[in-house]
Amino acid sequence: MRQSSPVNGTFTGTLIGILGGVILSTDSVFIRLMSVEDSWLIVVLRGLFMWALVAMLYLFWPASRSTLGVPWITRKNALSTLFFCIASACFVNALNRGSIATVLVIISSTPFVSALISWIFFRVRIDKPLMLAALAGMSGVAVVMSGRSTGHDPFANYFALATAVSMALAFIFASKVESGTVGLPSLGGILASFCVVIFSGGSVLHGLPALAGEQWLWIALEGGVIMPLAMGLITMSTRLVSPVNAGLFLLLETALAPLWISLFLNEDPAPTAVAGGVIIVLAVVSQTWWVKRRIAQA
Repeated sequence: MRQSSPVNGTFTGTLIGILGGVILSTDSVFIRLMSVEDSWLIVVLRGLFMWALVAMLYLFWPASRSTLGVPWITRKNALSTLFFCIASACFVNALNRGSIATVLVIISSTPFVSALISWIFFRVRIDKPLMLAALAGMSGVAVVMSGRSTGHDPFANYFALATAVSMALAFIFASKVESGTVGLPSLGGILASFCVVIFSGGSVLHGLPALAGEQWLWIALEGGVIMPLAMGLITMSTRLVSPVNAGLFLLLETALAPLWISLFLNEDPAPTAVAGGVIIVLAVVSQTWWVKRRIAQA
């Protein structure tokens, strides 16, 4: 039983992460359906809804507290909360300003960024095949960022890259939190809300009266259901799998979100996004095949 526990735990963590990735893949559709031009207003509202859900669960469902963690910032969760905050702000700006397919391909570099950061700054030993996959993945990101999407803000790509780096760091520090971790992305979301309101002097809230009922519905669904559930599941998986593997679940958004966008919003991916996506997916598939082969030979 002891020998099978790590395997069972990894399998369970993988299932949890996959479920989170599938749910997360619908996020970009909801952001576009909001039709809110001010990206910073979306950051504020989604953060409030994300945290509100976690806070209510913490108050009215005590049994969930060991999984959620506390709905406030502590010394132990401060770093992971900070990087989830940065990722939340950058992610919305990237999606709202640029081509969804291009942005998601760049964000899919998260597991490779996580591997490099773990190796360089935390002295975590990374297998050579994973390092090769990381380099291949980053080359794919370079291909994507070399493209220019007509009608989109070129800064969207840089917001996307900042999201990938922040998300990688958030997963790394979340894996070191001993208590519940599901609520960490929501803590980052509410911190982003406060920061945006403070730095804007409250002007970001001037757009609230102009929001229609349908826009509020999409905001509530995205911020109060999709994001806390999806990111909570992926963050929870870091307790059972490595942060690098947890980052791989974000690739499901890269693979599925353009499909939802094409079906519901008729937005076709740019050629550079397709090319970069192929490189990244090949890198992930190659790494996964190598790991399975090594386990089979052990």
